[in-house]
Amino acid sequence: MSRPIHVIGLGANGIESLSPRAKQALSAATFLAGGNRHLALVEPRAIIERFAVTNNLNALVDRLRDRGPDERCVVLASGDPLCYGIGVTLQRALGSDQLEVEPALCSLQLAFARTTQSWHDAAIASIHGRPTASVLIPLLGAPKIGLFTQDGSSPAAVAEFFLERGLDDYQAWVCEDLGSSSERVTPLEIQDLPHRRFRELNFLVLIRRADSESSPGSPPLRSSVPADDRFARPASGPVLLTHQDVRSVVLNRFEDIRPGPIWDLGAGLGGVAIGLANQFPARDVVAVERSPTQLAYLQENRRRFAAWNLRIIHGTAPAALADEPAPAAVFVGGSGSQLDPILDLVLARLVPEGLFVANFVGLENLARTLERLRLEGWSPTVTQLQVSPGQDLAGLTTFVPQRPVWIVRGRRPA
Repeated sequence: MSRPIHVIGLGANGIESLSPRAKQALSAATFLAGGNRHLALVEPRAIIERFAVTNNLNALVDRLRDRGPDERCVVLASGDPLCYGIGVTLQRALGSDQLEVEPALCSLQLAFARTTQSWHDAAIASIHGRPTASVLIPLLGAPKIGLFTQDGSSPAAVAEFFLERGLDDYQAWVCEDLGSSSERVTPLEIQDLPHRRFRELNFLVLIRRADSESSPGSPPLRSSVPADDRFARPASGPVLLTHQDVRSVVLNRFEDIRPGPIWDLGAGLGGVAIGLANQFPARDVVAVERSPTQLAYLQENRRRFAAWNLRIIHGTAPAALADEPAPAAVFVGGSGSQLDPILDLVLARLVPEGLFVANFVGLENLARTLERLRLEGWSPTVTQLQVSPGQDLAGLTTFVPQRPVWIVRGRRPA
């Protein structure tokens, strides 16, 4: 039976900070793996084999799985190997019974200690080697966040991601070279982070201000289908809001969606866009609105309903979406005079088997859309919906019909 693999976490002081048990395991090692930075801390001496960890974790796992019964294997890591570290990969691949882990203080612990904040109640994540958007979207609006970063540009990139979604009420601490003689902790407002670069080894702490209107002390009105009167809207003039009953049916059409962002073209006050953002909180939802007046109310409604994964673009489709990743689903609630360019965009950019949903109140646009989709080999469905809310009339209940809406749903052929 093979000996257990020692997975040893190093602090900023390197070998000097190791426990006697960890030092003993390291001194007896015949196989030593770790990043180049870790390996450089260990004198060459009697270790028979060294393995530099880069993008070759599968090769390391295979080598450790095939280790001989008398080999003494040590893997070096930073801080706590089981906190977003290599220890997690080895545990999953080889099993807990094959490992002995010796952690050191990690940057997470040091960063929160330096900011004198608790971390048991923080949302902790890592963007090191991971897709930034998929990691950050679930954190949007969290009161306290700790982030293992990728490099010196990460704090700026994270700040831009949050600011783009209306979250400008965070205090930030960038903690560099923690535990070393060159340690530096820089407190900043999140607005001050973009375009700044920091040292490569850094940890980011974000804490939302307690006086934020959407802070935990005043829970937001989070709902996929809130009532019409809960939306911020102009006191006079046209109200570009899909009614609540219609929104319920429209949002029900969004099922079995492929991975990727969701677009709402012509978002108005954000009735459907906010519903989509709250219905799919782990997705990037993009709302396009050209009216400056509607845009202001859309931004306020995003804040009001804490739909922080809703990204708002001021512009006109399709031009405003030229640089956006291909969508998994598209909703069209208002096309204006741009129906054909919008349909061109959907037909060109929607991912295979992507979903298209649109509302129409005019027969001409409905007919044009069905014609275009069928010519492209789609099999769209259409539903007419007319809601008649009850109203009091001299003590009697009467029903006042709203304008009928046609809801088109189609899936792009694979």
